[in-house]
Amino acid sequence: MPGSLADLVAGIHHGIDADEAMCWVARLTEWDRYQGSAGIAAAADFVAGEAERAGLAGVEVLSFPADGRTTWWTFTAPSSWTPRAAHLSVPGRPALVDYPAQPYTLAAHSAAAHTEAPLVRAQDDGWPPGAVVLVPSAARLDAKLHARIRHERAIGFCVTTGPSRPEAAGRLELPGGSALFGFSVVPGQMDVLDRAHSRGERARVIVDVDTTPARMPVVVARTPARDADLSPSSSLSPDACLITAHLCHPAPGANDNASGVAAALAAGRVLAARPLRRPVRFLWAPEFVGLAAYVHRLVEEGGGPLPTMAVDLDMVGQDQRRCGGPLIVERSPEYLPHFANALVEACVRALPAAARSYSGAVGCDVWGWRSTPFVGASDHAVLADRAIGCPAVQLGHWPDRFNHSGADTLDKVDPQELRRSAAIAASAAAVVATAGAPEADRLAHLLTRWTARRMTACLPPDDDPLAATLLTRHARYGRDALDTLRPFGADPGVLDRQASFLDGLRHTLAAAWDDVPVERHGGPPLRRAWPGPFNLRALMGAVNESDRRWFSRRLAEDRGRFYASAMALAQSVDGVSGTADVVRTARLDAGIRWEPGFGERFLAAMAGAGWVKEGEGEGEGEGEWAEGGQGM
Repeated sequence: MPGSLADLVAGIHHGIDADEAMCWVARLTEWDRYQGSAGIAAAADFVAGEAERAGLAGVEVLSFPADGRTTWWTFTAPSSWTPRAAHLSVPGRPALVDYPAQPYTLAAHSAAAHTEAPLVRAQDDGWPPGAVVLVPSAARLDAKLHARIRHERAIGFCVTTGPSRPEAAGRLELPGGSALFGFSVVPGQMDVLDRAHSRGERARVIVDVDTTPARMPVVVARTPARDADLSPSSSLSPDACLITAHLCHPAPGANDNASGVAAALAAGRVLAARPLRRPVRFLWAPEFVGLAAYVHRLVEEGGGPLPTMAVDLDMVGQDQRRCGGPLIVERSPEYLPHFANALVEACVRALPAAARSYSGAVGCDVWGWRSTPFVGASDHAVLADRAIGCPAVQLGHWPDRFNHSGADTLDKVDPQELRRSAAIAASAAAVVATAGAPEADRLAHLLTRWTARRMTACLPPDDDPLAATLLTRHARYGRDALDTLRPFGADPGVLDRQASFLDGLRHTLAAAWDDVPVERHGGPPLRRAWPGPFNLRALMGAVNESDRRWFSRRLAEDRGRFYASAMALAQSVDGVSGTADVVRTARLDAGIRWEPGFGERFLAAMAGAGWVKEGEGEGEGEGEWAEGGQGM
């Protein structure tokens, strides 16, 4: 990390070719990139070729089964399925729904069909066999309706994406090997179908798909090897950083996630030209399952060590003014103390300003960014899980009004936002790939400042009753994270002084509260009983029917909130803490306030599925840092 971090980030930002990255995005949007399809295979070959052209080494397209049966822990391989064409017509409207001309209209894993069928409404009594069911909203397409579809032998359904997204169809997904077909339609199309139903007309359906056995591709690459490994310590991973981006999703999928794929390629090009002490590795794979297959090979099959840290690029090219959300830096989780969070956020702050104030003294930008607690709704969750333990930061955007719809087109991607995201990831990776003792000392100071900002943010008037406890947790995180700099040769004296500063700051800030009782709930410790990284979809398949309905209802109410809550609760099961302490830790880490009983209800569902058990297990408790406010 020669010179200042600002100089490094500015140089890398200057080296990112935004026009080339946009060309990559445009090319990728031409393919339907379903996880076990001909489209993702073609996209993987394209990415591999561009990675080689960018100067990366060791480029390989790994091949994993796409048979719908093979598992890596609880992650199941996708089923082979390539859509060719689909049409839905009614008298007077011969091409009401036309896939692929209308993207996202065909539900993933739809069964082949070539038939005429009666139209029925979901609320009608007595459907005739072989009907196509008209469903007014995605919320109505629940387990109860699916059961009725099977019982009354309907062959497919149409569901409207609702008035909030009238311009394009939204994503629908059926289980692999489904005997049904599904169409996602906009409100105007549903109105036409509803009128046809009222007239007693039949629909003509053609669904042409290829289910020939295929493979699931995972593209890997690394920066070129140098003459010698200059790592200061053999305890460091040989890979400084892993940069990941998921390759899947239907066309066009420009921001989600062609932008992430292109940003990783752009980062690869600029890093391939730089002198690095340790290699940076790259991976492009189907979301969750592709990375799970790759990490399973590393961890369970002796395929190699994990990287020092990871940066996941998911939806990183959003045009903020059109799509509605800032750049999000989603931090690696609290149970993995590491300097990665502080480093990535510092790289964001060091980006060259696009404009200056009137006097030129202050940088002024019209784009925004935020850092958030760990959620784990993309590939980084696999790496950062307690079972794997690789610190992983995600870059992305939220909210995005065009996400998971046919309106996620090339015009929603901003080349300068794509450039910024690629520069952030490449800069963080470059720091880790070049760091020696002097750089480690500077990272220690950076980490301490970052931790201090988090600690002071807990001060009153924060009305969170757990704010004092959160102060303690942030202090502990920063102190423990300093130790992750030791393998780089950081000066022990520097680390000790930074740790002492955090101890003193903790004592000083704690005086802002009156005495806070120490919360020690006790109870039988909970331990993990599921294999590998947490997988909410697999858990939903394992719980009983009552719990599954509760999960589905909470997901329908607020998908993001429930997902983040589920992830936090699962990851807080550490083999040491009892139920009440698991709930409290998860509440702190997710930054979400739950209604009484929510956490206990979720953990009970996990226990009923055999995913959580009571009893001692491996884990780490809070130790001397468990006290609440002033009792330090």
